Amino acid sequence: MLTLEKMKAIGIDPKDGLARCMNNEAFFFKMISMAVANDYFDSLVPALEKNDLESAFEAAHALKGVIGNLALAPIYDPLAEMTEMLRAKKEADYLSMYRPIKEMRDQLLAMTKD
Repeated sequence: MLTLEKMKAIGIDPKDGLARCMNNEAFFFKMISMAVANDYFDSLVPALEKNDLESAFEAAHALKGVIGNLALAPIYDPLAEMTEMLRAKKEADYLSMYRPIKEMRDQLLAMTKD
């Protein structure tokens, strides 16, 4: 079960995200559940594997908005960096950059399914 304490334990400060959800904890958790289940996560990795920077940018940019609105900084910060690099079509090891994003997403997904 997702709780504010569990979020803090994995390095997420829920204060800003909760405030953006009118301090309604149930609504905040519902939005997080929807955000971490977003289909763009599933399309980002194949695009990165194919070095399809345009499709990867579209997915990363969409996710950045969703995750940013919930103030999930441990996912947002590396995702924002990746998005800007993809926007500029810079060559990089994007799959390595994606690892910490995936790890945090996986933790949150697990918590939403408890």
